[in-house]
Amino acid sequence: MRWTKKTDTLLVLPFGILPAAKGNNMKHAIAAILALAAFSAIAEDATTMVTANAALKDGSSVRGEFRTERINGSTAFMEKLELDPAIVKSVAFTGAAGESKVVLTNGDNFTMKVANESFALKSMLGDLTIPRANFRTIVLSQRKGAAGGANGLVFHCTFEGEESISAPAAGPAGEFKGGRFVEGKEGRALHVPAYTSCAKFKLPEGAFGPAGTVEFWAKIDEFGHLDEKGCPRFFQIFNYEPRGEISQDWNANNGSGGSGLTFRVDGLPVMSTSQLAFSGSARLEHLRHFMSPPAGWHHYALAWDANGLDLQTPTKTVAAVFIDGQQVFSWPGKLGWEGPSHLFGGATLFFPNRDDEMPGYGRRAYTIDEFKIWNYAKIEFGL
Repeated sequence: MRWTKKTDTLLVLPFGILPAAKGNNMKHAIAAILALAAFSAIAEDATTMVTANAALKDGSSVRGEFRTERINGSTAFMEKLELDPAIVKSVAFTGAAGESKVVLTNGDNFTMKVANESFALKSMLGDLTIPRANFRTIVLSQRKGAAGGANGLVFHCTFEGEESISAPAAGPAGEFKGGRFVEGKEGRALHVPAYTSCAKFKLPEGAFGPAGTVEFWAKIDEFGHLDEKGCPRFFQIFNYEPRGEISQDWNANNGSGGSGLTFRVDGLPVMSTSQLAFSGSARLEHLRHFMSPPAGWHHYALAWDANGLDLQTPTKTVAAVFIDGQQVFSWPGKLGWEGPSHLFGGATLFFPNRDDEMPGYGRRAYTIDEFKIWNYAKIEFGL
C-alpha cells in the first residue's frame, strides 16, 4: 500500500465493509445528477464539511475530513460525471478499473467507473493522499461546523451496517449486539426485534448540557393498537450513578400515568400525549386514538433548554416533542431545572433496552435510522 502523509504514525481503526448497493434507480439517479447545480460547493461554506469513514483493502481504516472536491467518472447514463461529495453517501469499490457502487444521500444508487487516481483526506495523521486502488469503501457524511471546532453534533449513527455502529458518523464507537440491516429512510437502517438489546454506545462526558436535541427516523412493525400489539421503546439513554435517563416509548401505560407517545427526561415529570384517567379496558378504549402510533416512517424529536425554547409561546417552555416537524406536546418552565447535564457525565445509549433491564420494554419490533444528538435546542428540522 502506498501512502502520502505528513506524519510517521499510522492510526488503525476498526471498520467493516459496506453492503453492496441494491438495484438501479436510473430515473431518480439522473434527476439527482442534473440537480447538482443546486448544491453549494463544500469549499464555499466554511460551516459545512464532509467527513469520511474509509475502509482499506489491508483491513485498516481512516476517518477524517474528505478533501477531494469532486468524484469523477462515467456511467451507463452519463459519459462524464462529476459528483459533489456533499450528495454522496457511500462509494463501494467492487471490481477492477475503478468500478464502484455509488449511493447518493437521497437513496438513489448506480454503478460508476471512478476516474480519480487517489482521494485526499485530512485525518489525525495529517493530510493524506491515498490511491484509489487501496480503498474498499468510503462512507461520507456532512457535519455542520462552528468556530473553535464545536460542531454541535454530539452523536450521529446512520445504521448503514455494522461498521456504522463500530465507527459512527459522529461520536464514540458502539457495540453491535443483534438485529438486521434493512432498507431505511435514507439508505439502510437497523431493524430491532422485540425483547432485545441490539446496540449500545458509551457517550462521552459533556455530551449533555442545559440545552439539547435528540432526533431520529423510525417505523413501527405491525401497525395497530398498543395494548394489542405491544409497546415499542425506541431508545434509552441511561446513567447508573447518579441515576438518570432520557427515553422514548409508545406506551399503553408506562407506569407513571403516561400513555400514547411518552418521553422521560431527567428532572421533568413524564411527558406524554395523554394521561390515563380511567380503569380497565374502558380506559384504553377511551384513549384509543392515542394508542395507535402512525404507520410508516416518521421523524421524532425531543428538544430541551433550561432557559426556555424559542417556540413563540406566551409561557416559558423548557422541553417539547415533535413528530414530522410538528410540535405534539411540551412542558412549561420549571424554576431551578438545569436540564439533564448534572446526571449525564458519561451515560450509555441503548437500542432499545439496557442489558440489565427486564424485557418488558420494547415489546414490538421497529426500524430506526439517522439517530442524532445535538448539544443545542434544535427545533427546525427541514423535513
